Amino acid sequence: MSESDEPRWDLLPDDPEQFFSLSGDYDVRDLKRSYNALIKRFKPEKCPEEFQRIRAAFERLNDALRYGETRNPGSLPPQAQFDWSAPPAPGNQTQEPPDEQTILPPSDIDHDESESESTPLLEFPELYERVQQEPLPDIYEELKSLPHKTPYDYYALALISDLITDEELSFPFWLLKGLKAHPEEPALFELLHQYFLTDQTVKGLGKLLVETARVIRNDRFYYLTENAWDRLLREVPFNQFRQVLEACEANLLDHEVDHMLVFYVHLLKAGLWKADPDWIRMILAQIDEYHERMSYWLELEYEFLFLIRSYREQREEFLKGGPIRKLIDQTIIDYCTQSEQVADRRFLECQQTLVSQRDELLKEFNVPSRGCENVIYLWETIAADVSERIDTEWSPDDPATLPEQTHRLAGQLFAETEGAEYRKAVKIPTLAFVLIFLVSIIVGLLFALNKSDSISAILLIAGCLLLFNGVTFIISYLVADVVTQEFYLSWWRRQLLTFYQSHWFPLPYLAAELKRLNGTQIGKEKFRGMSEVAHMLRNDAGLWFYSTAQRLLAACR
Repeated sequence: MSESDEPRWDLLPDDPEQFFSLSGDYDVRDLKRSYNALIKRFKPEKCPEEFQRIRAAFERLNDALRYGETRNPGSLPPQAQFDWSAPPAPGNQTQEPPDEQTILPPSDIDHDESESESTPLLEFPELYERVQQEPLPDIYEELKSLPHKTPYDYYALALISDLITDEELSFPFWLLKGLKAHPEEPALFELLHQYFLTDQTVKGLGKLLVETARVIRNDRFYYLTENAWDRLLREVPFNQFRQVLEACEANLLDHEVDHMLVFYVHLLKAGLWKADPDWIRMILAQIDEYHERMSYWLELEYEFLFLIRSYREQREEFLKGGPIRKLIDQTIIDYCTQSEQVADRRFLECQQTLVSQRDELLKEFNVPSRGCENVIYLWETIAADVSERIDTEWSPDDPATLPEQTHRLAGQLFAETEGAEYRKAVKIPTLAFVLIFLVSIIVGLLFALNKSDSISAILLIAGCLLLFNGVTFIISYLVADVVTQEFYLSWWRRQLLTFYQSHWFPLPYLAAELKRLNGTQIGKEKFRGMSEVAHMLRNDAGLWFYSTAQRLLAACR
């Protein structure tokens, strides 16, 4: 699909595969690539309705792909997908659940009547005509009294009850009753899955999940209910969440674990921030037991969990720096625990703050920035993910121009005045060491001439001189390092910040190119000290956060 093509909105919601221009053997990465290309054009703040339709189609296909379910249920023949009129299969007849008045508690959930407009009521003219001509309560009571209900009867009961009763969660509970009478009925299952994808209140959600586990007792339970668990984890205390999950899993009988693996890898992204350590260790051990069954993309998701865990091990030390670090920390938590749309917005808001509070950012990350390796790697992974969804026309500088741009930058870093001052400053500790070394040699020779008859005395003074010169060398090296660091903080860092306001190359590439220039002479310029600048640049977390923020904000503009 080209940028100028209008998406085939008529393909939604029935054919999300064709909507995303996917065919053949595609995977999660192909789907995300197509999805990101669309939401760059239809951003939520500018095109909220279009974005919601794209997002709903993406979630439907993404869930099916991750869990290995049918990729596009809408592409199945109608008779295979919606066999509404089929009677209960022999041997599958089950006793009706308790009376509807007891299983369906009062509800404060309202469903948009527009949902019914997308359902296949027109394929059943008798009921459709009756709905227009007869009171809904009469039809509802008649359907309830049927001794043997078809899947469509249960769907109609779910829809009508949602319109005329105050029973809590009546729509999904009727679908569950239908699935109990018609196990694995694909249309009822898909309708219930779509219900769990909607952002409903968590009131009564725990009870609904437990009831669902009593009906769907196999590994598909995780695929069916994943979105509901996300909401529950966000909005209730973890102990309550864990109790509901354990109550559900106590009802599952399936020996399959593939859906369980996908579910827990997904759940731990947020769970690592809310769950207690014992539960996390238990779940990770459970995942590791079946690690060889993971797909490639699931391995990548699992590796991201280890980035989070590595950061959490250093998190307490990282947070000691000040409010900017706390903002970065909260943004990481939001990315892991909030919906994609909320997480992206907060991540970009954080970038704006980092740029606008540049001085505070640099102050909190001294050079070298110690103990920041894990958070930088994690932040880079998050930035790459967010960038895929917001990056439209912006692109980084052409890598081929890096040598030219670096040479120009080096000239600014070592301009005549500053370069001369730096060379003079670093020569002082070096000259001091050389002077002390020569003096110690002369003193040693004089002592040796006076004590030529005492070998032990000569060896003693030689050892003392070696120790003294070693300490002197270390001190001179440390002084030179302090001088270099002061020059970096007072001059070079400002020039690098200015550079990243108008250019963007990955910091490691720029550092490598600066180091390559060290000691080289181009024209009348001879660059010395480039290795030191490159070393400082690689260890400057503040500059790294700043340059990343500039890149993302440039993409937004």
